[in-house]
Amino acid sequence: MISYNSNLVQDVFGNLSIDKTRLPSSGLTAVGVPSFVAEWLLDKIVPGSGTLTSTELEKVNTFVKKAFPRKDDRNEIIFDLTQGEVRKLIALMQVRVRLEQGSKEIPDPIARIPVLNLSDCAIPLGLIERNKMLLRQGVWGKISLAMQPDGKVEVIDFDPFQCSKVDLQAYADCRARFNTEEWRDLLFCSMGFNPQHPSYNQESKTWVLARLLPLVESNYHIMELAPKGTGKSFVFENINSKVALISGGKVTSAQLFINGKTKEVGLLGRHDVLVLDEVQSLTFDNPEEVIGPLKNYLASGRYNRSGFADISSDCSLVMLANIELDEHLQPRNEDNIIANLPNFFAETAFLDRFTGIIPGWKIPKFQREMTSYQFGLKMDFFGESLLSLRHDNRFISYAQQHTKFDKNATIRDQNAIFKSASGFLKILYPHLDLTLMDYQRDCLEPAQKLRQEIRNSLYYLDDEFRKFGREVYVEAK
Repeated sequence: MISYNSNLVQDVFGNLSIDKTRLPSSGLTAVGVPSFVAEWLLDKIVPGSGTLTSTELEKVNTFVKKAFPRKDDRNEIIFDLTQGEVRKLIALMQVRVRLEQGSKEIPDPIARIPVLNLSDCAIPLGLIERNKMLLRQGVWGKISLAMQPDGKVEVIDFDPFQCSKVDLQAYADCRARFNTEEWRDLLFCSMGFNPQHPSYNQESKTWVLARLLPLVESNYHIMELAPKGTGKSFVFENINSKVALISGGKVTSAQLFINGKTKEVGLLGRHDVLVLDEVQSLTFDNPEEVIGPLKNYLASGRYNRSGFADISSDCSLVMLANIELDEHLQPRNEDNIIANLPNFFAETAFLDRFTGIIPGWKIPKFQREMTSYQFGLKMDFFGESLLSLRHDNRFISYAQQHTKFDKNATIRDQNAIFKSASGFLKILYPHLDLTLMDYQRDCLEPAQKLRQEIRNSLYYLDDEFRKFGREVYVEAK
């Protein structure tokens, strides 16, 4: 194993890199601040390296108490506003336009600040024009609040925290200064994992990095099945506000698609990645209202609900589930690893629409010493770089030109493997400087393995798929 070169990371990326020991010692994530915001703040408030000193920690704590509201601060903040004060706070803000049926007037947009349960704030159009992402997933930033004479809370200023557009050519040029192993370890470290830990071999690193595929590829739908404790949801919770995570329980069609009462577009239409966690316990009030439109969406990137026009989206859907392993740390139902998931997964028309299954049982359980402590990319820059690669078609073209299938591969198999191979190219070779052997080893083989897990279950569940044989054969050309 090569030693990790933090100096190289600092030399190449400068202030876009950060010492990853800063965040765990700050306690910011414990108060609900996602990493992509927390690392940005640390660099502003207490720039430096190493674990935070007691003085730095006090400075961060003072700042958090002053700037980060808790739900029970709502009344106090509103009281201050009634006294003519301007309150500044750091939080996630979203903007919505409510269309009233039959109304002749176009309503003003309203701002929401979920942490304070404020859902009806006035906001100037200029602030929305400058920050259009407020209309989609919402944006973290510094919000200035005041009260209008009529008693309505108003957002009078907004300073976004998140990284703006990324220069992909500069990102590719930076990649060229690392060899592949150094780059893989940098990405691994940037995700929050320690690349030097002996439990992580190259294969387990590949499957951890596979969690980034839905960010770099649009309409990329994948599952990860793993025992508890492998850190399945960690990166999705912390990388970018364009990624939404719902954990277990009931999911409604209004949440996912469109709310019939408010006409508000659901999560699939607003985010770049939607993650359903703990899907082994997922339930729907009206399954047919969800599964039908979801199947259409997985196949076409469009969905509708009765009475509404089609909505197109490039949102990737990720499903995470816990599964049981046997004494050899393999899935108990090796032929059909989705056996313990809700029944709709066993419908082959649904399952076949997924690109692949990440074999999370090949990723070691996460321990405290597996946290990264080297210099990695700041999470906001890292997440935005990955998302910026979504619409670059050079990578899928490369995959199509350099991939040869055996005749037993279905069109869905081929498209799935093309997308996964393209995704691995974007993650590991954003400069597109690689040999055919690199492509075979680092992109095509893991892409085939992801799809093979789907094929295994399809083969087990339905005679129709047995005529194709079990294995998908593919090679670089």
